[in-house]
Amino acid sequence: MEFVKSMEGVRETSSNPSIFQLEQDVQNLKISLQEQMRLHVVLEKAVENAAIKLSDISYLPSDAQELLSNIATLETTTAKLEEDMISLHFQLIQERNERKLAEYQLKKLPTSSQVICLIGQVRLDNLLIEEEQDSQEIIKQSGKPERPMQPADIWNHPNRLSEEIVCCMKNIFISLADCSNLCSKFSSPESLCSTSPQGPFSSFWPLSELPAISSWRQSPQIEMKCNSEVLTTGGIFDPYKVSGKLSWIDIGNYSLAKEVSWMSVEKKQLEYASGSLKRFRSLLEQLAEVNPVHLNNKEKLAFWINLYNALIMHAYLAYGVPKSDMKLFTLLQKAAYTVGGHSFSAACIEYVILKMKPPSHRPQTALLLALQKLKVSEEQKRFSLHSFEPLVAFALSCGTYSSPAVKVYTAENITEELQEAQRDFIRASVGMSGRGKLLVPKMLHSFARGSVDDSNIPIWISRFLPQQQAAFVEQCVSQRRQSLLSFRPCGVIPYDSRFRFLFLPGVLH
Repeated sequence: MEFVKSMEGVRETSSNPSIFQLEQDVQNLKISLQEQMRLHVVLEKAVENAAIKLSDISYLPSDAQELLSNIATLETTTAKLEEDMISLHFQLIQERNERKLAEYQLKKLPTSSQVICLIGQVRLDNLLIEEEQDSQEIIKQSGKPERPMQPADIWNHPNRLSEEIVCCMKNIFISLADCSNLCSKFSSPESLCSTSPQGPFSSFWPLSELPAISSWRQSPQIEMKCNSEVLTTGGIFDPYKVSGKLSWIDIGNYSLAKEVSWMSVEKKQLEYASGSLKRFRSLLEQLAEVNPVHLNNKEKLAFWINLYNALIMHAYLAYGVPKSDMKLFTLLQKAAYTVGGHSFSAACIEYVILKMKPPSHRPQTALLLALQKLKVSEEQKRFSLHSFEPLVAFALSCGTYSSPAVKVYTAENITEELQEAQRDFIRASVGMSGRGKLLVPKMLHSFARGSVDDSNIPIWISRFLPQQQAAFVEQCVSQRRQSLLSFRPCGVIPYDSRFRFLFLPGVLH
């Protein structure tokens, strides 16, 4: 008996070292796995151009630390060069404007203060005068009756006037686009359209955005059961369609949107918009008499949103389609309406009156705003909102493919209409990749990051989706987390600056 016990003791003694060694190996493997996961997170942040703390890379191999350090240095240098380039470009614009102003003064035009006020409106007014003359000639030739003018005292109702202005400009755009489609077989030198190619990686996306596109197009595959009641592969209008995106079967109110991505402005097209053009000029004349100082905050919101969208459309007709963000920013400064005896540019309306923040999803525009302070008088500041309303981001359209749709906003229902605008844009613009990743437009992604962190963006977006779509998104996100395929919760669709307006019907409640 004692012999048996002694043998068991020998076995235990001999097996203990091997058990201890196995436990050590398991512990080492756990540590190695944690290090690999940390390295994966850091490298993933580097690919996404996210901020990396020094503490995150201190434990990395020296060659990896050196690589990340070189990447950070290169990005800093590139950003500085881009900032210098934009600054020089802006100085060139300023010098050119000053030279033109001096030339006007030499030709004995009105005083310099008047020229500064008129310079942003001269082409807008000239366009309306020419179009009105052309449309009157067309009416005489065609024998069509003129449309009745608005009551002369509509300026006493600023919100009603702003609704009429944006409706009228919307009708002009749709009329010109419909006529242009009928006459599309004839070439037109005065067309408004996008010159960018339509391919999945075409030039309207900057080179800096291409890695982000590739990341969600080539992300690891998960087992995703395509729900035919939720997703579609084609055949349904998707206003924000991009290559690799599966669209929802139900996109909400945007399924009713009218799209204008090309049109021509010539005499034969003006016949289709002659009544609206004449009416529009009358409305602008009355706009100069409006005094919005005494409007309450809701009335100001609706008034300036409608006016901004109409002014942007008018500017495209007068100046054509800008070819870059810098030229678009210049256009926002040139295009202006006179309201209550003061000239308000589109940039002034957006960033001073409506108090919008610089767009982080459009870094060039944000940088230009930082380099130049918009000049407005104390009297003009009295017309601005009492406080910033973030949902206005879903109501303003600057005429790009990624912009929200244009619709008429009313003072009585502005709060509900802005909430509806947010919900409608989210439902129409987000989608899924074939690999189960939620795809979010850059503008929406930037907006969401102001409310939640990156990891919770899909859940935040799900709140605005129908029940089936929300459940499908949450299912896909859960699968990706469990499979450890990617720590990025969603793919970001780059901002698309091609020319396009979407118009929603007037009443959607």
